[in-house]
Amino acid sequence: MKSSLIAISGLCGLVVCAAVSTTPAFADVYAYHGANGERILTDKRINDKHFRLVKTYKTPRITPLPKAPAKKNKTVTQVASAKGVPSGKLLRKQCASAAYLQRKKQTYQNTIRHYAAKYGVDEALVHSVVKQESCFNEKALSRAGAIGLMQLMPGTASHLKIKNPWNPEQNIHGGVKYLSWMLKRFNGNKSFALAAYNAGPGKVDKYGGIPPYRETQHYVKTIMAEYQRLKTAGL
Repeated sequence: MKSSLIAISGLCGLVVCAAVSTTPAFADVYAYHGANGERILTDKRINDKHFRLVKTYKTPRITPLPKAPAKKNKTVTQVASAKGVPSGKLLRKQCASAAYLQRKKQTYQNTIRHYAAKYGVDEALVHSVVKQESCFNEKALSRAGAIGLMQLMPGTASHLKIKNPWNPEQNIHGGVKYLSWMLKRFNGNKSFALAAYNAGPGKVDKYGGIPPYRETQHYVKTIMAEYQRLKTAGL
């Protein structure tokens, strides 16, 4: 996906890649590549010559939990509206503000540290991914419904056993958990893991490394630069 966040950048793969519609828990997921560089995950097949099906993720059929009461069963759009989704202009402004970023980093530092330690992921790497995905704005919402700090799709959040991806702690939990899977899959290679987080692990396997996609290469380069900066600063 060229932009998981409005006017910023987004995750791909199974965690937060943008989708045509909200993916229900445990539904099969279809991965498409668009003619202009989008990478899309959706539970619906796309009949459009501009999109090519590249992968079908078969997920287990598990008996769903009882539905919540109707008053709590809100759509992503309804929840987002209630939470005051930031505009792309606001997100860009926030990303450009060192004071804002520092304040938000401090807000979520303990949560990031906790889950980074739990899953064996470098804390500085998580900070760098969150900055790229949402500029630490917990209300960030992509056009396709990717949610929060680490831009989790609702269906994938369910797959990760995250009940409320709007909750910042749960959102970080899900994102770090998936990032740890990618690091393990690619033997600790951070660049490969980030590429898989963005473009999907299958593409990293196919090309034996970072795929030759401009957006993915930029994504990895930007996050690794921020990661090195944070490590140099002592995080």
